[in-house]
Amino acid sequence: MPTYHRLLWRISATIGVTFTLVLAPAACGGTDEDTVPSAEPAGTPSSVIPSGVASSAAPVSPTAESTAIGPLLKVTIDGEKVSPNAEEIELSAGEKLVVEIDSDRAGELHVHSAPEQSIEYAEGTSNNEIVVNTPGTVEVEDHDTGAVVALIEVR
Repeated sequence: MPTYHRLLWRISATIGVTFTLVLAPAACGGTDEDTVPSAEPAGTPSSVIPSGVASSAAPVSPTAESTAIGPLLKVTIDGEKVSPNAEEIELSAGEKLVVEIDSDRAGELHVHSAPEQSIEYAEGTSNNEIVVNTPGTVEVEDHDTGAVVALIEVR
């Protein structure tokens, strides 16, 4: 990516993070009734449909990388400490992103895409997939802490 475009993307991402940090507490103040429960038993690999929720099991560490199965976002949650911090990921519209979570508590990640998506996770490790079909910048944040773990640039 040319330097000029990368700079514009970083500025846009920074503005997006700032905007989210201001509005995230209000936007994520919904009830448990706002989420769709997973139809699959815990510990079973699953996919997140654009408006669905998923959880399952797999090992984890805190970075995003490309693998044979597609891009990978590794998330580690230890109490109030959440990593990575606003990891930048580029995806094509419709491309699958694998989200691996290692957490010492149950919780939920919000994927601020159109339509919104949620990933519920249990204590331990989980392996999830999301697909974003609408181009733009999508934030992934931990619901409990409001921490932005990833900024996904969907092209």
